Amino acid sequence: MASEPVNVNEFQELARRALPKMYYDFFAAGAEDQHTLRENVEAFRRITFQPRILVDVSKIDTSTTILGYKISSPIMIAPTGLQKMAHPEGEIATARAAAACNTIMVVSFMASSTVEEVASSCDAVRFLQLYVFKRRDISAQVVQKAERYGFKAVVLTVDTLGLVDGR
Repeated sequence: MASEPVNVNEFQELARRALPKMYYDFFAAGAEDQHTLRENVEAFRRITFQPRILVDVSKIDTSTTILGYKISSPIMIAPTGLQKMAHPEGEIATARAAAACNTIMVVSFMASSTVEEVASSCDAVRFLQLYVFKRRDISAQVVQKAERYGFKAVVLTVDTLGLVDGR
């Protein structure tokens, strides 16, 4: 590995070395049978960059808009729960990084920091991940709280409905 990590595999190896095994396994795993995780990894393997030689790249603009919010590149921070297992500041540090990089953070429903803590930490555009509850009044309360704290959108997740079905 180079002195600084340059790809996802190198960052993953650093995480494996730094985190307790149980925490690393949590972050490295995918849901259920990990089918989607394997498909995503394979999809990224198929992406290649075509080098351009002697082309002026001094004025490249990678910015885009998501739901009307301009971000620096078409990359958002996906919802990842329990980030304090990896770093003491958890989602607060991630929100600050999102603000610094001018991108959107999707705060996990299973965040180890509260909606209030994340919202007060910086001015990043924040979306909230939401699992659908059997009791819709609970889902409505979660959305209303996110609205109060300036979250701009809800990202609906349905891959582990059984976890929240009985609430």
